[in-house]
Amino acid sequence: MKNLRRNPYRWAAVCFLGTFFCLTGPLFLFCQDLELKASVSATSVPTGRQFTLTVEISGSDIQSSGRPALPDLSAFADYLGSGSSQQFQIINGQMSGTLSLSHHYVARVEGRHTIPAISLDYKGKTYKTQPIDIEITKGSSPAPPPGRKAAPPPSGTGGTLTPESELEGNLFLKAEVDKTTVYPNQPITLVYKIYTRVEVTGTSIAESPRLLGFWSEELSVPQQPRTTEEIVDGKKFLVAEIKKSVLFPADTGEKVIDPLALDCEVRLRSERRSRDVFDRFFDDDFFNNSLFGRRVRTRISSRPIPIHVKPLPEAGRPESFGGIVGRYEMNVSLDKNQANVNDPVTMTVTFSGSGNIKMLPEPRILFPRELEVYDPKVSQNINRRVDAISGNKEFEYVFIPRNAGEYSIEPFTFSYFDPIQENYQTLTSPEFTIKAVNPSGTVSMIPGRSAPADVEFTGRDIRFIKKDLERLHRMGYRFHRSFWFIILLVLPAAAVGTAAVFRRKKDQMERDTAYARSRRASKVTRKGLNTAHKLMRPATQKEFYAEISRALLGYIADKLNMPAAGLMSEEAGQKLQERGVENDIVADVLEILGTCDFKRFAPASSRPEDLEDAYKKARRIIISLEKEKKL
Repeated sequence: MKNLRRNPYRWAAVCFLGTFFCLTGPLFLFCQDLELKASVSATSVPTGRQFTLTVEISGSDIQSSGRPALPDLSAFADYLGSGSSQQFQIINGQMSGTLSLSHHYVARVEGRHTIPAISLDYKGKTYKTQPIDIEITKGSSPAPPPGRKAAPPPSGTGGTLTPESELEGNLFLKAEVDKTTVYPNQPITLVYKIYTRVEVTGTSIAESPRLLGFWSEELSVPQQPRTTEEIVDGKKFLVAEIKKSVLFPADTGEKVIDPLALDCEVRLRSERRSRDVFDRFFDDDFFNNSLFGRRVRTRISSRPIPIHVKPLPEAGRPESFGGIVGRYEMNVSLDKNQANVNDPVTMTVTFSGSGNIKMLPEPRILFPRELEVYDPKVSQNINRRVDAISGNKEFEYVFIPRNAGEYSIEPFTFSYFDPIQENYQTLTSPEFTIKAVNPSGTVSMIPGRSAPADVEFTGRDIRFIKKDLERLHRMGYRFHRSFWFIILLVLPAAAVGTAAVFRRKKDQMERDTAYARSRRASKVTRKGLNTAHKLMRPATQKEFYAEISRALLGYIADKLNMPAAGLMSEEAGQKLQERGVENDIVADVLEILGTCDFKRFAPASSRPEDLEDAYKKARRIIISLEKEKKL
């Protein structure tokens, strides 16, 4: 202690080391688990080519974990050398690290070979990797003789791809579903993932799947995809989710989810080699020039996925079941139980849960005849930020008691099929009693009903009408001074002017595609509405609503000079708002498109008056859009 006090530098060092171990010691002792993984740079290698076997040790104590024994691959490859790299990080007070050991080999013997499992003993526990299959094919140059070692590649370049294997097997698109056997309207989560071992600088959807027989709801995906690492066939890939949606099959039978085609821009590095081929996934192209590599475009597609939709069970099916599948709750409430005569009362019915929220039908409520009931106000809130569709749908009824008295609203039921428990569930509302009272000094009256007045006959209502009248001529009439003579003089000049205007319009329509589509939009839409009018029957309701939706979206696409294929209702509403169209018109457009989508997949048939209302509303919307000068 005296020596420490005499030497202040030694005393400071002791204090620093003590403080360091007190603060960092718990971090090193917090977690002692390790993870051992192995991968190769390529699973198919020509003879004479190099490949790299990478062993990764991850955990909180990689410094004292030791090194795994190097596998013996002398039967089919020559060892060149090895390199290592380390990485540490502290998250929430926990320290972890990754040690990468790269072993470089040259393929020598053709055939299929297996790299045996690599093991590591640490604190009485043995960690092992999975065996890796590798195929050595015949190369363009002879393999080096055994024992001859070429210079090893620079440290960290073991994963760099050779020109012969730039994209093949190193970039693909995969579609995954959470289930392949479902009931009608049971949700299916569909995820598209891109697997890459090359540097992808940009992607765009080239062809979307048609999804015939499915109702589709898109789930939100971050603009900057989160990436993970997966080992596929012994090779390490960077994986990112690029598209996610929930599908609801409309009916039973065998169905297929069509492939998704994706165009990718890939930068193949040549002179500047990165230590990690995944270091700039979806980055910008600031450094995209010949110095750092060349850019290529390629198209990748997912594989089709078969889906089996089995019918709903007949046993236990309630009479009130309307084809709804999912898990729901129902809440029914009144804003008041007593009201004055001619005062409005509000009844709110809310359905919440997970499933196809948009397809929830209007509840069947039997209101007393003495109540004047208005059409419900429908609102819905859908949550698309998780792996399933959930939310709520609300029906708000307003009714008015016109006479004093007590009125009872009988309970109503709502049934659905629970695919998890595979049985039917029925929800029942409570019974409500409304008491209507007269305000003091007033008398209850039913508006619109009055006693008819007596009609008095006077005999002088209709006067005598003279049937025959002689032909009259105006005095001093001359044809060359008449209006028709002037019309005949002006008509040729008007015809020439009209022809010139017509020719000018025709030339403009041939030159300007957007103008031509805008001018022809009304004609094409009227033709579509006429086709829908011919299908306005309950037996062809799906075709009727499909034609109404196609006519409206086609009209909007022509007016905005957008491709009609793939145009969604939400996108159409957003584009109309950007053009300055009134919010009421945009709301009507979204409402009729939502009704069409709902009715196309609704299991129940529509009434003839519902079809008539939808047709008239579509015509009114087209007329309102025609009056918009901003389109």
